[in-house]
Amino acid sequence: MNWFTFIFVVCLYALYHVFEAYTDISIEQQLAVASVLILAFGIPHGAIDHVLFFKKNTASQLKFYGAYLGLILLFLVGWLVEPLWSFVFFLVLSAFHFGESQLNDLKLKRSFLRPFLFLTWGLTLLLTLIYYNTEELIGYTEFFKDTAVFQAVYQHAFLSEAFIALNALTVGMLFVFIQRGSFDWNRLGGELFLLALIHLTFFLFPFIIGFTMYFVVLHSLRVMSQEFQFLKKEEDAFSLRDFLRLLMPYSLLSVFFTMVTFWLSWIDFIPVSIPLLALIIISTITLPHAVVMHLFYKQS
Repeated sequence: MNWFTFIFVVCLYALYHVFEAYTDISIEQQLAVASVLILAFGIPHGAIDHVLFFKKNTASQLKFYGAYLGLILLFLVGWLVEPLWSFVFFLVLSAFHFGESQLNDLKLKRSFLRPFLFLTWGLTLLLTLIYYNTEELIGYTEFFKDTAVFQAVYQHAFLSEAFIALNALTVGMLFVFIQRGSFDWNRLGGELFLLALIHLTFFLFPFIIGFTMYFVVLHSLRVMSQEFQFLKKEEDAFSLRDFLRLLMPYSLLSVFFTMVTFWLSWIDFIPVSIPLLALIIISTITLPHAVVMHLFYKQS
């Protein structure tokens, strides 16, 4: 068991007792806690994409920021033109990104299988989250007119079959890769244990709490650890304080921009509900971040 899994188990145990003691925790309270954690850990984990990119690439800053902002604008246009398919694309993109951050260290003899494994693992994660919380998600999306279209994803006829098939495929692929020597039995046990914990978490807790636990502990903290270890390897004197200083500028800028945008939605200056606006902001930032991290994992 690695540190991230251990922290996750501790959080799972603690939250279970919190929900046992306080059975009437409102959606507003859940959102407040989730927002603080995502702002504190989720945003910073993508705040040094520029630093990671320029450590391994020689492109000009103009090209980098032009491409980065261009991807954001392109996805924003996609949301304006076709929100449902933009949402589906965001789910697939997130699935690949989550899988890659979890399994990027596996040494597969056939490199073309890596992206397939990453995508399968990530889709398994997201479909498990959706499967255990379908009714809750439908309730959320029904509340706002501009999010009701997403019910087509949650209520799709093949959701149950896809949930079973992807979980079986992911576990089966892990067993196949261990037979080929891609990793050892200890790693297999760790991955299966983690999948079981993820199932338990998404089954026990509401959607917002379950996703926040995964996103903060198993994804954001893991990625920030990978980033820190990489920068420490590049510069031996690099410290945790140096790392936090690197994270701070773009993290604060992102938080400020997000808060201003939410406020503009709240006063109806932007005619988009806050849940949809949150989806748009997160997804448009995720696209260039996922591209940079893919290059980072590929070059590390």
